[in-house]
Amino acid sequence: MRHFKLLLILLLMLSATLSGCGDWQVPDWLKFGKRQPQVARRPQVEEVKGTVLVSVNGRIITLEDFNSRIEAYNKEIQASRDIPESVKSNYLISSAEDKKALLDQMVERELIIAEAIARRLDQEEEVARAIKALKEELLYGKLVGSEREKIVVSSKEVENHYNMYKDAFAIPEERRASMIVVPTEQQAKEILIQLLQGSNFAALARERSSDESAKQGGDIGFIVRSLPFPQPQKKTMFAKFEEIAFGLDLNEPSTVFKGPNGFYLIKVTEIKKERQMLLSEVYSDIEQGLMLKKYEDSYKALIGNLRKSSNIIVHDNLLLEE
Repeated sequence: MRHFKLLLILLLMLSATLSGCGDWQVPDWLKFGKRQPQVARRPQVEEVKGTVLVSVNGRIITLEDFNSRIEAYNKEIQASRDIPESVKSNYLISSAEDKKALLDQMVERELIIAEAIARRLDQEEEVARAIKALKEELLYGKLVGSEREKIVVSSKEVENHYNMYKDAFAIPEERRASMIVVPTEQQAKEILIQLLQGSNFAALARERSSDESAKQGGDIGFIVRSLPFPQPQKKTMFAKFEEIAFGLDLNEPSTVFKGPNGFYLIKVTEIKKERQMLLSEVYSDIEQGLMLKKYEDSYKALIGNLRKSSNIIVHDNLLLEE
């Protein structure tokens, strides 16, 4: 009580001092006994596109926006690899209680944003720079996206590309091979004799081969012939191995030949013949590739025209300064 009285006295003294200072007027907040009117924020009513769910000082949250946020959030949860499948349902927004809690959070967010604007935080340099950067990024994406939307690839263009580069859409012959690798030629010849006499290739590979494939009975899976360009997910071997493997009949043991890790014997256990891929199998890939090429050409043309019609001054000498 004592502290309150001291504060009241100080305020009254200040009020009297200000009252006697010429044109000074006693501030309204020092006029005790009068209830001061509450200054309400002027609501900045937004244009409504959808069903109004809640209005916060004129800022609208529509039912459609609310539901889309829930849908996006639930999709993110379902796709998350960090949350075990067994408990994902606990994180989903589905019940009326969950939705009310989310809406309350969105209202709180709107209140904080409104207060930040009222405090003119949106005019701070750091915020202004961030808003400018975001605006520029959105404008860039909008223009690039609109140019991309103009790109059209006809079915005739796809077909022509397929026919022109048909060889590129052929699946090469693949052969499943097994091998036995030993240190000396003499050992390899002894194993070959056993194979010709009817011994089991896989059993001999497990028993005699020094290669890691011995654990699988010498099986190394399917291989293709090496080509000048990369073949993703396709296995190749050294030239001599491929030459012999693609000349063997099915289940026929090869002759002994030298390789990088010793002396080799191989056998082909399965053959997948070369096959031409149908246009329907590669249509989408060709279409996307042509669209990308057209977009790159369009983008270069746009930049070229903009450079010609713009005043660009580059002080590249500054790049050399340290």
